[in-house]
Amino acid sequence: MTTASRPEVVAEGYARCAAVTREHGTTYWWGARLLPSDARRHVHAVYALARLADDIVDDAGPEPGPEAAAALDAFEQRFLEALAAGRSDDPVTAAVVETVVERGIAQECFTRFFSSMRADLTVRAYETWHDLLGYMDGSAAVIGEMMLPVLEPVGDAAHAARSLGLAFQLTNFLRDVGEDLDRGRVYVPQEDLRRFGADPWARRVTPEWRALMAFEVERNRRLYREADAGLPALPLDARRCVATARVLYARILERIEVADYDVFSSRARVPTPAKAALAARMLTAREPMRVVRADRASRDPHEGAWVADDAVVLVDDSGAPVGEAPKSAIHHDDTPLHLAFSCYVVDPDGRLLVTTRAASKPSFPGVVTNTVCGHPRPGEDLADAVRRRARSELGVDLTELRLVLPRFRYRAAMNGLVEHEVCPVFVGFVENASVAPDPEEVDATEWVPWADFSADVLAARRSVSPWAADQVPLLAALGPDPRTWPAASRADLPPAATLGAGAGAV
Repeated sequence: MTTASRPEVVAEGYARCAAVTREHGTTYWWGARLLPSDARRHVHAVYALARLADDIVDDAGPEPGPEAAAALDAFEQRFLEALAAGRSDDPVTAAVVETVVERGIAQECFTRFFSSMRADLTVRAYETWHDLLGYMDGSAAVIGEMMLPVLEPVGDAAHAARSLGLAFQLTNFLRDVGEDLDRGRVYVPQEDLRRFGADPWARRVTPEWRALMAFEVERNRRLYREADAGLPALPLDARRCVATARVLYARILERIEVADYDVFSSRARVPTPAKAALAARMLTAREPMRVVRADRASRDPHEGAWVADDAVVLVDDSGAPVGEAPKSAIHHDDTPLHLAFSCYVVDPDGRLLVTTRAASKPSFPGVVTNTVCGHPRPGEDLADAVRRRARSELGVDLTELRLVLPRFRYRAAMNGLVEHEVCPVFVGFVENASVAPDPEEVDATEWVPWADFSADVLAARRSVSPWAADQVPLLAALGPDPRTWPAASRADLPPAATLGAGAGAV
């Protein structure tokens, strides 16, 4: 199906859309240059529609009046009427309508998009990250969804497309803090500003501001990593296009870091020669993902931070399995619920092996905790996983293993990284106190009488990990001696967990 707009009007519209993209969306422009001309014009059309609507909101200034809302409503109405009619005498609208109809972009995408644009006229700030995500669903994630029919992936790439849209917009938010303040808006969640004690309105780079921005940059890089999972589903030309835009946008974060997080006095930009060089490299690359991975490895501090990057089991609220993902990909500021374990290892004298997590670990570095924690690999028996981790982290071979808290779960955050786990708890036994810790996992170990350790934790005289702080009262209730704690039933484990008969459980 084609629109009834005159061909010369449509052609002029696509030319104007390309001009808008080149002037305002240079990263999109350089990426789209690697597409065939037919697909390229559709990318320009989607970008131009979003840009023109955004301009209505931005031009309204810090105190938008009713005329701004009326202008946005009129813009949306003209577009929807043209879409319903299948034609328009306005060149840009005619081009956008042809793209929507020809590529089958769902109309509900535009409903969500205009809803978010309208929010910019009344909402000055967002309380939480999830609140901001609600806005970004219509202003950014939906743009990724609109692009999918244009880029024609093989397989399901919807989540990755949404993640890339979110990543692009969060990069814009971080780069444009100063400009957004001029418009009376703050797109950094208020809860984050309070957590770090940072004040964007001061327009000064302070230690608190640096800490906040470092957190947001890592959150942003996590979104790029999520988006990368969908790039292989795109055809080669589309993969080159999106990979180019992805790398260029992510490099803006590096420019922000180089500027010491000063986003008030200048705007972080990737120089045009660097954009052209990357586009040329992508054009000749046999596999664009290699360029993405190489760029990510050299610029993303998160890369290589995990000693091991095994897959972990994702679970729903009932503890049933819902998927799996690499450990590094799911541990971030909004970590999904997943399967884990904790173990308290005691010697023949009833002393607990207490460990201090390595300062280099990405999650809860330097924290004093119980003996060993970890994640079973998909399909791995829990007891086997506990024994594996005890051996690899501490050089300890367990002679007996007993399930004691099958239903334990917790959520805790540190330095912007969240642990969110269904985490059955075990007590393990060894014949002697010999320990050979892996320095990449453990900084220090000590054997402490359980009575002393539990008393100190319960009286808040000893600072321990959040999960240990929650587990110790439950374990103390089982009895004063861990060697006599009763075994729990395997039937009480979450559905995602498997446990053989050799784990001391009934």
